Amino acid sequence: MKFSKSLSLSSYMISAVITVHIILSPVLYTVINDVYKSSLSELFMTQAHNVAGILAEDLSGKNLFIQKEDIVSILDSAILSGDIVFIDLISKSEQRIETHDQLLNTGSLFKEDNFINQNSDSIYFISVPVYLMDDEELSFKLRIGFDESGVNDQINSIQQHVIIIILLYILAMVSVFSFITYYIHKPLKLLRQKSTAIVQGDVDSPLHVSTSISDIKNLSQDLDKMRITLLEMANNMQVQATHDELTGLPNRYLYTDRMHQAVSLAQRSDQSFAVLLLDLDRFKEINDTLGHGLGDKVLKILSQRMLDGMRESDTIARIGGDEFSIILINVDQVSAESIARKTIKLIEPLIDVDGHTLNASASIGIAVYPEHGNNPELLLQHADVAMYSAKHNNLNFATYHSDMDSDNYEKLMMVNDFKSSIAKNQFVSLFQPKLDLATGAVCGCEMLLRWKHPYLGLIHPDKFIPLAEQENIIGELTRWATSECLSKFREIIKSSPNFHVSINVSPVNLLDAKLLNSLLDILETSQFPAKNLIIEITENVIMKNPETSAQVLNLFSDAGIKVSIDDFGTGYSSLSYLQKFPITELKIDKTFITDLTKDSANYPIVKASITMAHELDITVVAEGIENKRAHDLLVELGCDRVQGYHYAKPMYFQQLTCWLDKESESGASG
Repeated sequence: MKFSKSLSLSSYMISAVITVHIILSPVLYTVINDVYKSSLSELFMTQAHNVAGILAEDLSGKNLFIQKEDIVSILDSAILSGDIVFIDLISKSEQRIETHDQLLNTGSLFKEDNFINQNSDSIYFISVPVYLMDDEELSFKLRIGFDESGVNDQINSIQQHVIIIILLYILAMVSVFSFITYYIHKPLKLLRQKSTAIVQGDVDSPLHVSTSISDIKNLSQDLDKMRITLLEMANNMQVQATHDELTGLPNRYLYTDRMHQAVSLAQRSDQSFAVLLLDLDRFKEINDTLGHGLGDKVLKILSQRMLDGMRESDTIARIGGDEFSIILINVDQVSAESIARKTIKLIEPLIDVDGHTLNASASIGIAVYPEHGNNPELLLQHADVAMYSAKHNNLNFATYHSDMDSDNYEKLMMVNDFKSSIAKNQFVSLFQPKLDLATGAVCGCEMLLRWKHPYLGLIHPDKFIPLAEQENIIGELTRWATSECLSKFREIIKSSPNFHVSINVSPVNLLDAKLLNSLLDILETSQFPAKNLIIEITENVIMKNPETSAQVLNLFSDAGIKVSIDDFGTGYSSLSYLQKFPITELKIDKTFITDLTKDSANYPIVKASITMAHELDITVVAEGIENKRAHDLLVELGCDRVQGYHYAKPMYFQQLTCWLDKESESGASG
């Protein structure tokens, strides 16, 4: 029997029943047939022996000569009964007495049978002893042949009936199993239909089916529980994929989708909508000072405040660490500015969290569709520009206008990218050598940091240092740069013990109590001697708060780190005042060195500065040397050290080591 590749439960069960009964039918047929055949045979043979016994009893004792006719008559009567086809009496001497109406002359074929159909003559032959009388008792055998055809017909008939009974039995069993299978399969089929509906998207339909079969009922209930659990898991995953884990607000993914929907809706209905980009002010200070755990709590509180003030049709999303964006449906610029003002008021109330009372503020940039952009990317970009403009001008909010682009786009990009620039390893260190004018040898170098922006190229410190100070990560940047560079100079210091490295420290750095400890840890880790490190501070920085500056600089000096005054001459200090600070080096600003000649107005200033610095035992460094004329004048004036393009441009560390090797070789050959 050939089955298809895929059968239903009903088909499997019915096929199994038919197969089993096909296999068992011959056995069943044989058993039943043998039972009936054995029973009929036993009955037939018993009756035959009984008849033979009765005849033998009737014949026994009769006189062969006197009662021969009676004997023949008895034999004739037996033949006439119809069941006996042969009968005779035969003595040991082969004397034979036959009937007058013998139907079948089979005397010569007589062979006694032990069971019916033993031979192919269709006659069941048996014999019994009979004793007749003459002058003495004579021993005869009564031989009788019974017709087997009747019992054979019954056996054949029974065989046919058995076949019919078996077929009816198989049909009945198939019917019963079909009904049982249908009864079982019906709820399973319904369960499958409901499962298919779920696969096709109808996940809300319950899988429970009503049935009296407990196993299927329990299965449907378990599957329905599984459906509910999977639905909850899917919903949770959907929420996690589209919502911010901390605040529960839509994340950037869902926000982008909502932006596209807002643009499509506005295009169809010819309406406007607004995008508000909100950045919390000084939030990094909360994280750095009080910890990220408290900062997260503040974000959750402010998020809930803003969410409570929104309409149901609007969307507020967290798209960055402390950045949020709001999509306002069907509003114009005036309404958007009103909502921005309301949002600021929601943020400003004091926040009480973990025993701290904090105030919060934000800067908001506004862009309106379609005046300020007709696609999500442009709207968000212009809202970003407006937000930066508001932050830069100390405003709560600002609406985008085209004039903002030319002035602020580059700054905006720098502000947006600066927070992640350290983590992305976008900063590189350059080194400009310093030369000792008395010996002509290299005595040290100044580390100059550059921001290698992926779009704006190489950015100098005068542009990104104010951003680092504004974002309060100048300390992190200084520690990173120092740690990166000092470990590289171990071999150079070993071979040149007086070689020094100068690093620039911003005003914010100077007031950072953690800076000195951080530098000492870096010096210890990098095995860089403290005496070979010089920190450079601008003149204006220390003169803004001389007393505090003196205290801080003395701590550096006590730790063995030397102090240099950078850009000397551009401020309002005097050397006599600077003697109160632990200064070991003074750098004359390059504005005094450029185009320096004996006739220039800067010449007396440079000469006086060098003379007075030497009187105070301070080493003088001239920076910005670009020609031999300036070099010769500085030698004549007794300047100690120089640096500038005339000697070497700022270079990467590997380039510096190669340059130092060449200088060393040229010095040796000279």
